[in-house]
Amino acid sequence: MRRLPIAVAFASLFSAACASADAGGAPRWTGTVDTLPSGQVVVTNTARPLWPEGREWQVVEEFRIGSVEGDGPEVFGRIVSFEVDPSGRIWVLESQSQQLRVFDAAGAFVRTIGRSGGGPGEFAQAVRVEPGPDGHMWVMDPSNNRLSVFDSAGVYLEGRHALGGFIIIPWPGRFDAQGRYYAPVPFTDGEFRIGMVRYDAAFAPTDTLVVPRDPVERDRFEHSMGGGRMIAGVPFQGRLQWVLSRAGAIWCLITDQYRLFEIDPAGDTLRTITRAFDPIPVTEADREQAREDLDWFVSQGGQVDWSRLPDTKPLATSFFLADDGDLWVGLATPPDSTGSRFDVFDPAGRYLGTVRVPFPLSSSPAPILRNDVLYGVTLDEMDVPFIVKARIVRP
Repeated sequence: MRRLPIAVAFASLFSAACASADAGGAPRWTGTVDTLPSGQVVVTNTARPLWPEGREWQVVEEFRIGSVEGDGPEVFGRIVSFEVDPSGRIWVLESQSQQLRVFDAAGAFVRTIGRSGGGPGEFAQAVRVEPGPDGHMWVMDPSNNRLSVFDSAGVYLEGRHALGGFIIIPWPGRFDAQGRYYAPVPFTDGEFRIGMVRYDAAFAPTDTLVVPRDPVERDRFEHSMGGGRMIAGVPFQGRLQWVLSRAGAIWCLITDQYRLFEIDPAGDTLRTITRAFDPIPVTEADREQAREDLDWFVSQGGQVDWSRLPDTKPLATSFFLADDGDLWVGLATPPDSTGSRFDVFDPAGRYLGTVRVPFPLSSSPAPILRNDVLYGVTLDEMDVPFIVKARIVRP
């Protein structure tokens, strides 16, 4: 397979900002757009949104699927993936039971598909459900080395061989808009890295995309034991996140820089988006949570130098791509908040404003935003997962 290296390019450009209002007094975007000689578009946003105050989008919950008690299909242990079909039915991949559970557009249970096993239509460790280029639902099951195909009625049609033995949750593989499938594979070029094998429409491997690495060297705690070593990242640092788009490009976010960038399959940076921001102070409650999170490391003999924890943490925490091309960047949640916050950027990279979601919205699996309807996974105070459906109201 041909390996395509992906290089990350950064540029710092300075130009005059646009005026804050046009002649008629209507708000104007205050950022700048520059194009490098390479063709890369650099979008620089200020902290001022395009939406005027009081005109932010609203999120109104319609219903949620789930239950704390009982043993019915609406009781979820762990949701690793979900999808919404053209009829509005919600297909939920439940990890503990290895079942695919289907609910109609109103949230009523329809049917259960599959079970734990290795036979046709069964799952060993299914990690993702998504519509394929044929309109059927495809379920990736790396432990069974296959993609299982189901029709809209849940009937098992066939299994396609896929690379197995490598489990990542959330699963980064997917179909692109041309019907090509991407699956992650591990390889080393001096250190462990992940590549994305691209299959053509006939499911023949054609090439490998190298996932970009974090350009920032991150601090970490290390502990040697039994000929091996344990590694734990230092809390509250930034990190690189990435996701494959329907166009076959890779979108990335460097959280502590609040920098988004898009890379095409050939390795060229197409667009870079930044927004001015202030880092968030790390509280004593944050530090106490970090101690709990690192208990596994300390309990096995690891030493933690708490003075190495930074005093601030990134504003940006995660992101997802809406079907209409908007980018939604998850923000750190204030301690007294019961919901979630997202910065919204339009497809051109302009910062529109912040949306407040009245419930906590999990970043894994990623939310789905389609035709102004938001679907996602929310957790209650006991960390019980629910599927939630909400409407986006645009004033």
